[in-house]
Order: sequence, then C-alpha cells, then structure tokens
Amino acid sequence: MPKKETLMSSFEIPIENRVIFFDNLRFFLVLCVVLQHSSNAYTNLTWWPISDSASSAIVGWLRSFIDAFAMPLLFYIAGYFAVPTITKKGVATFLKGKLKRLGIPWGVCILVICPIVPLVYHYTRDTLILSTSYWNLWVDLMKNAAEFNVGIIYSMNELMQNNQFYQRYMWFLSLLILFFFVFGSIYSLKRSWFKAFDQPITSETPSILSTLKTLFTVGSLTFLCSSIAVGSMLFFAPKLSNPEPFFTFGNIIQFRPSRIFLFITYFTLGVLTFKNRWIERGKFPGHFQTWLISFTIILIAFSYARHLMLNGPEDLEKIFGLVFFFFLNFLTISTLGFSTSLALKYWNRLTDVNRNLASNSYNMYLAHYLFVIVFQLILFNVKGMSGLLKFGTVSVLSILCTYIVCQFILKPFSRISVVLAFSLFAIMVLVIHP
Repeated sequence: MPKKETLMSSFEIPIENRVIFFDNLRFFLVLCVVLQHSSNAYTNLTWWPISDSASSAIVGWLRSFIDAFAMPLLFYIAGYFAVPTITKKGVATFLKGKLKRLGIPWGVCILVICPIVPLVYHYTRDTLILSTSYWNLWVDLMKNAAEFNVGIIYSMNELMQNNQFYQRYMWFLSLLILFFFVFGSIYSLKRSWFKAFDQPITSETPSILSTLKTLFTVGSLTFLCSSIAVGSMLFFAPKLSNPEPFFTFGNIIQFRPSRIFLFITYFTLGVLTFKNRWIERGKFPGHFQTWLISFTIILIAFSYARHLMLNGPEDLEKIFGLVFFFFLNFLTISTLGFSTSLALKYWNRLTDVNRNLASNSYNMYLAHYLFVIVFQLILFNVKGMSGLLKFGTVSVLSILCTYIVCQFILKPFSRISVVLAFSLFAIMVLVIHP
C-alpha cells in the first residue's frame, strides 16, 4: 500500500489537517459576537434594550473593532465550506439541510427570544415598571412581522418604541439562508465554475507583493461598492441621519446595505479559497509579517479616524465618517489575513477545549442573546460599578452560561430544546404582565 503523501506549507502543516484552524477561528468569531452584544449596553446605544449610564470609551472602541470584522469573516468561513458540502451532498440535499439547520432555529428564536428585547426596552425606559404584558407585546410584534414592509429602517429608537418587527441577531441566519440558495442556484447552473483545483499542488512561498495586492484589491473593492450603496441611500433618502441603517425586505431579510457588499465579497472569497486551493498552495492567507504590520497600522488609523468622527468638529463629521468607513473596509481584510495566517501558524491543532467550543459555536450564537440581556438587566441598577467592569462581568457570565447550556442541553437534546424554548414562551405569557 503506497505511503500517503502530505503537503507541507511554509508553516509546516500537513494538508489533511489544514482546515482545523477554520473551526477554531469560527468559534473565536462567535465569542467576539458575544462580546459585541455584551458591550452594547455600555456604549451609549440608546436603542439597545439596556442603555446603562455606566458607559466606557474602551468598550465602545472594542465594539467598533469587532463590528468591522466578525460578521464578514463568518460569511467567509461559510463560503469556504459551502463548496465541499454541496459537492458531497448535491444541491437539493444541501439546500434542504441548510434550511433545516438555519431556518428552524431562526423561527424559534424569532418567536421566543427576540420579543423579549422590546419588553426589556420598555421596562428599562418606564423606570422599571412593566407597562404591558408579554403576550400583548408579542401579538403586536407578530402583526407587524406579517406585514410585507420593504424599505429603510430610519430610526432604531422609533422601531423599539413602536414595537415594530426587527430580527435582532437573527438577520445573520436569514441572510445566510439567502446566500446559500443563491449559491446553490448558481452551482446547479454552472457546476464547472466550482470544480476544485485539480492540478498537482505545489507549495509556494507567500510573498509580500501578493499579500499587499490582496489587501488593496479587496479593501478598495468593498469600500467602493459600499460607498456607492451608502451614497445611493443618502441620495434617495436625504432625511436619513444614520449612514448605516438597516433595510428590511418583507421582514424576512434584514441587513445593513452599507455592509452587504462586504458579506457578498467575503462569502465569494471563501468559495474561491476552497475552489482554488489557495491555502494548500500557499497563496492565502499570504505573508504573515506583512499582514501583521498592515493590521497594526490600519487598526491605529481606524481608531484615530473613529476618534475624529466622534469628537471632531461637527462640520467635518461626514468627512471623518467617510475616512472611518474607508479604514473599516481595510481593517476587515487585514483582520481576515492576519487572523487566518496567525491561526494557521499557531492554532491549527485539536485540543479538547477547541473541539468542544467548535462543536458548540453555532448553538452558542443562537443561545447567547438571552443571557446577555438578562445579565445586563441584573447589573442595570448596580451603582459604583464601572461600565468596563460591567461589560467584563456580562461577557464572562454570558459565555460560561451559554456554553454550559449548549454543551449539556442544546447539543445532546436538540429536539427537546425546541420544546423547552416554547415552554419558556408559555411561562412568560402566563407570568409576565402588569
């Protein structure tokens, strides 16, 4: 029996073990999403259900940083694994599986978890007095959800105050389902486009020039397309004060138009990474030191542009905002390059902790929102506690509780978990009222 050949990259990683780091990176990104949502209460976001007076500039910066890369990179990983999955299962089975895995949790969370958010919003704004029952609020939301609303969501505060339907963190699943269906349709028509690189694979030494080309090509493309999207919104909606509002299509798909080209680009980039075997061939992520230096410089520029946008002269706010948005797009690609090269070099191995977190990452995304809201609410009236300390407490407790629930309930008893979710809904309907 011939000896199995392995390809060694510039990082000396066997080819069959090379995608382990993607699983590790995926659960890291989910943890970043938990941190971002944990930070929302302490960054003067008036539309978040808990707007704590104990705000923190450090937490605000961290939130902006995570917002620049977490979701695009999750779309990148989704695109990377889409090709081998659809090739193995076929189009029909692939789409059916995605609809089941993403669609059912989307429906459960929309019906059970998301309506809790406006309830908490009104509770904290009404001096901790419950002014409506959970059932009445839930009915109002569902009536609004049934309307085929299409257009820009101008004000998140008005949306919260009027109990208008908003998917909260579930927008990611609904948009990802759409991406998979578009991808599946294209694959069924042009299967040859997705045929994996079948030439003999030889490892190439990543170059500084090719890495910089990737940085400037992707950063410039997403900035240009996203700027056109923002400019178009401002042109057709001159009264729009927020350049990054959400757009709703029939309340089924909701997203920020300013970020949609980021998501499309990174999903496509993930598809191309697998199709062309860029990782196995050493073409991506590229030159590690170049990504490290680029990421550091862009992060500093991004932070300074954010400071000017928030604290600079009002008459220059739009200019500083555009500069901030420019560096945001370049920070996204530099974070992808730096994080993937770092993970490939140092985190491309299995451990018990990595394996458990990776296997629970999707469920942790589904379950974390409720824990974040509950812990933020518990700390809402705690005096003498800084915003930074509250953020840290909420983050740690939310991650721990979410992991425990996912490891011991959601993962082993997925069907029972749905029953438990609707049982929680029934309890809230019976118990929560003025």
